[in-house]
Amino acid sequence: MDKLTPRKVAAWWQDTVEAFPDTAYRNHRAYQKLRTIMNLAVEYGYLTSNPVHVRVASRKPQSKRKELPTTEQFRAILEHVPHRYRLITVLCLFHGLRLGEALALHGKHVFPDKVIIEGTLARVPNGKGGVKMELHPPKTQAGYRTVPIMPEFQHIITEHLATYQPRPEGYATETDNGAVVFDTSYRSIFYRAKDKAGIEDDLTPHYGRVYLITRLAEAGATPREIGLILGQEDVSTIVNTYMRARQRRANALMSSVNLED
Repeated sequence: MDKLTPRKVAAWWQDTVEAFPDTAYRNHRAYQKLRTIMNLAVEYGYLTSNPVHVRVASRKPQSKRKELPTTEQFRAILEHVPHRYRLITVLCLFHGLRLGEALALHGKHVFPDKVIIEGTLARVPNGKGGVKMELHPPKTQAGYRTVPIMPEFQHIITEHLATYQPRPEGYATETDNGAVVFDTSYRSIFYRAKDKAGIEDDLTPHYGRVYLITRLAEAGATPREIGLILGQEDVSTIVNTYMRARQRRANALMSSVNLED
């Protein structure tokens, strides 16, 4: 610990940003954790000063604003995911579920016309040097909710239930071997489907929340009504972070303005 120098820290940071240019937030968090550990070392008398001080690393990176994906893009991805994972895909992309929420659904939570959200699956250390998926309750009360299924997609839900017949207390979607689906595994499946569909835009399962929030707003839903479906308590997050405005919608609104007194 006492051999760590500012020069070594600077070199580590440079190597990190060069090796992982697309994970700015994760890089920043790694730097923060290292600095926190060294602050404790100073506090407990192991070091006289903290060698971790890289000015550029201390700045919080700007989060990339998610662009609004198209329905056509989402349909294409849905058509290219393996049959077993169509349920998760349709819930994330078209119904605004967080990936952990979709993975955590049990058989008792899934109906042709609705799904009931009571938890989320998160990846945590397994105590043996690896990781496991662990069921957690929603972070806020808003996370407990019932999400109606759009009529267009109810046949996918019905088909999944008939094909895989999930047990009431078992996960609604499992691997071919009957194991829990890891978030990393599903993301790999999602990205392969995106590539097969010929989509080059930077889309993730989480973009479904951007899509649904915007579509609900265009349909006349209030931010609080949207929050009820999305499990989002903070109205400002819905308006300022997720909601998008489409040019086609702007054109339609301007065309519908009545100038008569």
